[in-house]
Amino acid sequence: MTMDTHRRHRIPLFFLALIHLLLHVSAHEFLLPGSSLSVERSTDVLLSPDGTFTCGFYNSSSNATVFSIWFSNSAEKTVVWSANHLHPVYTWGSRVELDIHGNMVVKDYNGQIAWTNNMSSSDADRAQLQDTGNLVIKGKGNTILWQSFSSPTDTLLPNQNITAATKLVSAQRLLVPGRYSFGFDDENLLSLFDYENGIYFIYWPNPQMTIWGKQRVSFSSTTIGALDSSGHFQGSDSASFTAADWGPGIKRRLTLDYDGNLRLYSLNEDGTWSVTWMGLPGSAYIKLPEDVRVLEPSIPQSQPFGPEYGGSKCDKVSTNVTTDFLDLTDRSHSGPKYWYTYKELQKATRKFTDELGRGASVRIWGFCSNGPQRILISEFMENGSLDKTLFGRQGLPILLEWKQRFNIALGVAKGLAYLHHECLEWVIHCDVKPENILLDENMEPKITDFGLAKLLNRAGSNRSISRIRGTRGYIAPEWVSSLPITAKVDVYSFGVVLLELLKGARVSEWAANADEAVEMGIRRNVRMLEENTKMQDSEEAWIPSFIDPRLNSRFNGVQARTMIKLAVSCVQEDRNIRPTMENVVQKLLSVDEASSIKHHYSLN
Repeated sequence: MTMDTHRRHRIPLFFLALIHLLLHVSAHEFLLPGSSLSVERSTDVLLSPDGTFTCGFYNSSSNATVFSIWFSNSAEKTVVWSANHLHPVYTWGSRVELDIHGNMVVKDYNGQIAWTNNMSSSDADRAQLQDTGNLVIKGKGNTILWQSFSSPTDTLLPNQNITAATKLVSAQRLLVPGRYSFGFDDENLLSLFDYENGIYFIYWPNPQMTIWGKQRVSFSSTTIGALDSSGHFQGSDSASFTAADWGPGIKRRLTLDYDGNLRLYSLNEDGTWSVTWMGLPGSAYIKLPEDVRVLEPSIPQSQPFGPEYGGSKCDKVSTNVTTDFLDLTDRSHSGPKYWYTYKELQKATRKFTDELGRGASVRIWGFCSNGPQRILISEFMENGSLDKTLFGRQGLPILLEWKQRFNIALGVAKGLAYLHHECLEWVIHCDVKPENILLDENMEPKITDFGLAKLLNRAGSNRSISRIRGTRGYIAPEWVSSLPITAKVDVYSFGVVLLELLKGARVSEWAANADEAVEMGIRRNVRMLEENTKMQDSEEAWIPSFIDPRLNSRFNGVQARTMIKLAVSCVQEDRNIRPTMENVVQKLLSVDEASSIKHHYSLN
């Protein structure tokens, strides 16, 4: 590993020392039997000896808090363990106690027990947070009577074991457990599970592969897996993977994220996180007529993800690819891949005369690698691009219902968040618009056309751009103001698309008269929406007048208001005010369940 890589991740010693000194003014090194930590005092916490981890109450909302462990020096408190995440307590009057029997108890303001470790021992001496991030209760003789490492939530830390008795469970929302888990299956293989309707389904490693294809050992006499401090994970079933920045001196965590993907993160110097390995890499696709068939596959069904396997890395999507598609909904799919020659593709596509955006694809069938050509081949997309479906096509109008529009907005937001935040080299699409959003048979979205995309390395530096990229009406103001281009240009474009999803009309049609420019029409409508969103809930009769009239007021008011406010924030001229796509996803997810609320407006 290079010196630059170490420098990027290593936290300055003076910075750690300063945090350590300041927090120790009021932080506790340990908790004695009969003592407690109060929620009112934000500094009433346990601190690990080296200052890396903090244990205390973490506010999950304005009036709810959870007893948790987090990285002290992450930009936003990155929680790695929670005691009562399904039963948060009030932000006033709550506390955590260690009784004389070594039983740790989280109590709400009224004394009701929200969580306990259910331990009783007369030998309990103290509770202490170790440098590893492990909260332990020690007995006399320094023996460990209980430890948080034995009951993980969604994160595994270096030197923490996962066993047959433990598993990671994805965090979804407050009070709601995630549907995904990571642990050992009935054959003692480490797997990712999807829990649906009372049944667990394995989706990683590929359940269609043989045990030899998975390169695993089943029914091992031991069931254990662990991540070391250098970034290498090893399981008793031979499951193995390594961080792209493998080496000592880096703070790491292995987290099962809300989307069901298992990701290994490294902490950067500025307190942000970089993804250095993921279980389900993103995929890139191109279009091809359905009648193209190849009988004999000549490449393996799957390969390990890592710095040497560029085919599965998102930082390769725009390199020498004629047309490509990012699958937003089924990254776990891994079928047989086929090899095509460049001449075969020339013949099948009439010498590549099919234009970009005139077709769409779903899953990879194979690829071509002839000289400088790098082409991926995929199946046909049934519902074409969003513009044809949303704005109607001649002779065959298709009305997108409200739930479909919301799901499209959420799907596209997740895809852009994946590009911006989860790739080893971040990708800026640069041309987000309805024509570049494809819909499958279930109206699930996929982002397409990375012909204008650019890459950012994880250090944040970008490559120079010599010309404006994108489509008028969707181009962020910084394109024409000589400002450095960041992922916020995609946020702006997404905001315009979101407005079009809501209104059911192109922004080019919003002009008050023929002399008004598209950009001026957008600004005028956004100013109007900004004023309207300041109204109280009882004064929101304006919302139905903005929503697509073809819906006949069949829309969810909670979601509509949230989407309008999001769109307005995304298209702000000052890019620093715009949210990140991760923020957008979280906001949309917060109202996703609102689809079950019968909250419709009526114009009558």
